[in-house]
Amino acid sequence: MSKGGRYVIIIVDMEDPIQEDAKQFIIDSFDKFMEEKDIANDIRKKMDKLHGESWNVIVGKAFGAHVVHQTNSYLFCSYDEISILLWKS
Repeated sequence: MSKGGRYVIIIVDMEDPIQEDAKQFIIDSFDKFMEEKDIANDIRKKMDKLHGESWNVIVGKAFGAHVVHQTNSYLFCSYDEISILLWKS
C-alpha cells in the first residue's frame, strides 16, 4: 500500500516486545498488500503464529469499536492515516 509510511501509536496496552512485533508486522503488511482486508488478515496470521491464537485486527479509515481484550494485548495505531486496531480476545 505504501512504503515508508508514518506509524503513530494512539492507545496501547501491550508489552514492549509484542508491541515491537506488531509494529513490524503492520509496516510489512502495508508494504506487501494494497487492500485493507488483506493487510488485516496478514497481521492477524503473523500475530497468531508468534503470540498464540485469538488475535483480531481491523484496518480502515473510518470505523468505531468497543472490544473486550486480554490484559497487555491491545493496540490502536495508525499508519499512513489508516487506523489499525489489534487485540487479543
